[in-house]
Amino acid sequence: MLSQQIAQKIRLRVGALMKQDLVITDANGGILAETELNHEESINLAETPWAIPFSYSGHVVGYVILTQEMSNHDEVAPLIRSIAELVMHQSLVLEQIPRQDERLDKFIYDLLNGPTPDTSLAVAEGRLFDIDLRRARITIVIEVKDPQLAAQIQDPTSDRETRLLRYKSGITRALDSFYTSSRENVVAYLGQNHFCILKDLMGTDDDLAASLESFKKSLNAIYDILRSELKFPTTIGVGNYHPGLDGLRQSYHEATSAIELGAQTWDNDRIYHIDDFGVVAPLLTGVDETNIYFSRELLERLGENGEIIQTLEAFFDLDMSLTRTAERLNIHRNTLVYRLDRITEVLGLDPRVFDDAVQIKLAILYNKFVEPSHAS
Repeated sequence: MLSQQIAQKIRLRVGALMKQDLVITDANGGILAETELNHEESINLAETPWAIPFSYSGHVVGYVILTQEMSNHDEVAPLIRSIAELVMHQSLVLEQIPRQDERLDKFIYDLLNGPTPDTSLAVAEGRLFDIDLRRARITIVIEVKDPQLAAQIQDPTSDRETRLLRYKSGITRALDSFYTSSRENVVAYLGQNHFCILKDLMGTDDDLAASLESFKKSLNAIYDILRSELKFPTTIGVGNYHPGLDGLRQSYHEATSAIELGAQTWDNDRIYHIDDFGVVAPLLTGVDETNIYFSRELLERLGENGEIIQTLEAFFDLDMSLTRTAERLNIHRNTLVYRLDRITEVLGLDPRVFDDAVQIKLAILYNKFVEPSHAS
């Protein structure tokens, strides 16, 4: 418990006050730190008149040994003991912070990525970290483009642990500065350059819908704050709320899918909500059966008419230009407009509107590449 590193801290702190050489030993007199090396391994405490014991958790763990007698020894000894015990306590607490953080990170990682957990056991384990897993939460995944975090081989001289703590503190600070501070917001490191937030929705079931709507409206603002805190280019994915632990895992997979889809469709260094990808999102994240049925029905309509697919692919390839698309398809411009109007009527999405066009384009990609792999 009393390491050489902690003993050295005690020697420096007490030595600066006492202005004399010191020796710090363990409870048995083994020398752990000293000002002047005397090549001795231990000290006979029974024969040492100026040995001041200090304790941790009610047990003597070491001694501060003065090398010079002090006339006011009885007055100074309690002060020395207090300083030694304070340094001891602070050092052990600081040593435990990374370990506690690592345990929390592993718990959250396994909860989101591992086999489906037993709900009662997961809730009980969450309590060990002061996390109530029965509360309504959504998952936010944060990808920080810090090359030191993403490196496969870590430099042993790097300040990786310090960087991780700084990032997690920055994420927590950003949340607290924007939303009402809540200890139920959980920030964890998932490995490589990924962090996640289990965002507490802070409300009863009665106002859950309002909380979700308010949260979605705040995404761009919270992104700006997080980006400012983290300094590096940052891409954020946000999932929907789904009840229960299975729902939390589902929200996590939606958030990671949002990052991947965003990078493919637009670019990095932005925030994406899974709903940004519209009707194809359920198909790409394996969620809600009702939405899946609706989405597949829509995509089947696309797949049944080769002329529609050909028209849409040409329209998107030519940057949604009516004139150039009509020329490529060798049809009149008005005929193209009529086709696009029919597509809008059938799909409920207008390919001439950028956000709708993205959803349709993803639907076509899904129809071409995902369905064949399912059939094989």
